[in-house]
Amino acid sequence: MPKLIFRLFLTFIVFVGIFILIQKLLTPESFGEYGHYRANSLDDNKMRTSFYKGDAKCTECHQDVYDLRETDVHSGVRCESCHSPKIDATTDCKVMPPIVKGTNKFCAECHATNPARLKKGVPQLDFKEHYVKQNCIECHNPHAPWELKEK
Repeated sequence: MPKLIFRLFLTFIVFVGIFILIQKLLTPESFGEYGHYRANSLDDNKMRTSFYKGDAKCTECHQDVYDLRETDVHSGVRCESCHSPKIDATTDCKVMPPIVKGTNKFCAECHATNPARLKKGVPQLDFKEHYVKQNCIECHNPHAPWELKEK
């Protein structure tokens, strides 16, 4: 066997050996136990703090807002779609209420003009022309947007 081929073969074997060693060191011990993922991740996910409370929990204190929203096109939108939870599910929201800024940018996530969206579903606005200097909630009640606020 020529010297060059022998060195190339030896280098290849060394690199494969280093790769296998690194793979063994970096692969978690529970990987592949229940399929192609790390089995200990199930325990890790159980230990995570839950933030989602759900509409039933919101309705306990805010029945009036829930009733108003149910008469609106927003009835299919869950509370935490807009009021993103910032505290864990066991903490009372009176301690740290979830606040929505109601900025044009926030409302535009659903209501900006988008030709791919059905016209009959979500009302679409051109936010470059529609009261640019005001936040949406200065005029609209987000739980009943057809009701304009008095100025």
